[in-house]
Amino acid sequence: MRAEIEHRYGEAARVFYYDTSNHDVRLKHARVVELIHDNHLEYPVTVINGEPVYEGAVSYPAILRAVQTRLNDVC
Repeated sequence: MRAEIEHRYGEAARVFYYDTSNHDVRLKHARVVELIHDNHLEYPVTVINGEPVYEGAVSYPAILRAVQTRLNDVC
C-alpha cells in the first residue's frame, strides 16, 4: 500500500503504520485511539487526516479512492 500511494501521489500523501498495542503509540495518538475505541471500530482501522475512514479488512481500491478524494478536496 505504501509503495502504491507514494507512486501515485508522491509527496502529497504519506502512509504510516501504527501498532496500537504499543503503549507509546497509544499515548502519541490518543485522540485517534479514543475515537476508534469509542466507536467500537474493528482493527485494522484506516485513518486519513486524523479521522477513521475504514475498519476491518483493508480494501486497497477503497483506500486509494479515499486518498484521491481527500487530495481533490484540498486542491
